[in-house]
Amino acid sequence: MKKIKKVSSTAVIAMTLAFNLGAGSLLALAAPQPTAKTPVEIAADSIDYDSASGIMLATGGVRITQGQAVMTGAKAEYNTKSQEGHLTGGVNAVNQDATLTAAEVKTYKNNTHLIAMGDAVLTKGDQRLTGPKIEYFSETQYALVPENGKIEMPDGTMTADKIEAFIPENSATGTGSVHIVSPARKLDATSNTATYYGDPKGQSKVILNGNARAIQDGNILTGETLTLRLDEKAMDAQGRTKLIITPQQ
Repeated sequence: MKKIKKVSSTAVIAMTLAFNLGAGSLLALAAPQPTAKTPVEIAADSIDYDSASGIMLATGGVRITQGQAVMTGAKAEYNTKSQEGHLTGGVNAVNQDATLTAAEVKTYKNNTHLIAMGDAVLTKGDQRLTGPKIEYFSETQYALVPENGKIEMPDGTMTADKIEAFIPENSATGTGSVHIVSPARKLDATSNTATYYGDPKGQSKVILNGNARAIQDGNILTGETLTLRLDEKAMDAQGRTKLIITPQQ
């Protein structure tokens, strides 16, 4: 095994480990993308590299740099043959206005599948996605929080048992115990499932399904399916519906 000790210089290993948080739309909360042609620089207190097995192990103050992206942690392991990586110990990754923090991060399938675990927080600009675990698939730009998910945006938040973000479509779906709160819009809504559709032209909306209930400006609307047109402060209902109007003072 070949062992590289870092004293004052930086150890550089050419491999495909990548963390590129690209720009995106309203729900592009930092989209990791593979950039295999960009060299990766790895600095650590100690680096062990076995060329036969293709396994690299870096420990102590690990700093991984690729282009503008920087990822840090306490320990990193990467297999150049399987192209799988594992970074642990207070992981922090930054690229431009995108940041990922978690207890550990794993990459699979030539870095097209990323899993952040342990109080994972994925931030892009003024949007924020959180959960115990966040998975991201770069080929389809699909993000998944399988449990206790939360999306925070400037004008409100959505929490659910599971949250899926479809970045190309600028949409997100919450499943199970969905709760949407927007103080800016004086909106509080719950349902079994909800899908948010962002629209930069001012046509954003949320569709609530199953035991849907929305409160806005004191008015309460319930039904099987509710459509909330956010920018218009308007609500539509389908199925058995009930509306309670609160007189304005």
